[in-house]
Amino acid sequence: MSSNNNTSITLAILQLQSAFRYSSLILGFILLIGGVLGNILNIIVFIRFGNYKNNACSLYMFVRTFLDLFILLVGLTTRILTTGFQMDFTIMNRIWCKTRGGFTDINSEGTYTLICLQAIDAFICSSPSVIVRQKSNIRIARYLILGTLCFWSIYEIPYFIFQDLVIVGGTPMCITTNTIYAQYRIYVSGLGIITITPITVISIFGYLTVRHMKTIGVTRTLSSLTRQTISMALFQIVAVLVFNVPNTASLIYSIITANVAKDTYRRTVEQSITSFISTYACGPYASSFYCYCLSKRFRNQLVVSLKEIVGSIRKNQVFPNTQRSGTRT
Repeated sequence: MSSNNNTSITLAILQLQSAFRYSSLILGFILLIGGVLGNILNIIVFIRFGNYKNNACSLYMFVRTFLDLFILLVGLTTRILTTGFQMDFTIMNRIWCKTRGGFTDINSEGTYTLICLQAIDAFICSSPSVIVRQKSNIRIARYLILGTLCFWSIYEIPYFIFQDLVIVGGTPMCITTNTIYAQYRIYVSGLGIITITPITVISIFGYLTVRHMKTIGVTRTLSSLTRQTISMALFQIVAVLVFNVPNTASLIYSIITANVAKDTYRRTVEQSITSFISTYACGPYASSFYCYCLSKRFRNQLVVSLKEIVGSIRKNQVFPNTQRSGTRT
């Protein structure tokens, strides 16, 4: 009887793993293809109209596009290969083990910092006070972006030191060799910096920005570009909340139940759900273009940019000379 129960449990575990693996694989490909295409279109529009040169919020969005592209091409692609095709390069190459997570985290932390700065800038630009609105400065934005990238690059140096490829029980594993630093990354980097802090900051400033925008007098005094960037920033805030809240809940649950005794089936269920949520959490890096498209002005800019690209391609095409000289008799 126990043999039949073990067989049924094993079969249920295999079916569950298969279902979540294929779900993660499909979701991963959707986010990867849609995200890479969307970020490329973002770059085209921003470069074509050059709003990022004079508008702080646009500059944050423009720089974020490159960080998001890196995360999708390096972080999400390798995740798809690991979860969907069991090709984990971190246990095959020591250099990749020590660098993959570090560079991905630098871009991820930079992205969420820029999202927070984007939300704060939208709040400043929508303020009823002219003096406060003048605080949105492109020169300050450049310094903040440079400082953000430098800070997170220095912050991740210990990861490159402590992360290593080791053999545990005859099995190669890419793990953090320092226990204290491993705990620090779980509680501070994973739970604090990537999840709770961005959600808190963008929620507060998003709410305050919406309150400002409800004031008719303020809305009328804003330029069309400012109104566009504020609406784009608000749409991006909603996307971050939709994609990041489940990941936050998953991390909190994992920390709370870390010392709880679990059977094989429960561990499998939790690992499968966690893997799917980790892929789902890549949504903010892939959704910016589609959030921006909710702005009518951005859609018009996109159409104009694509028409100009198509027109320039047609002009540069070389057509063969099909005219033939007539034969004289």
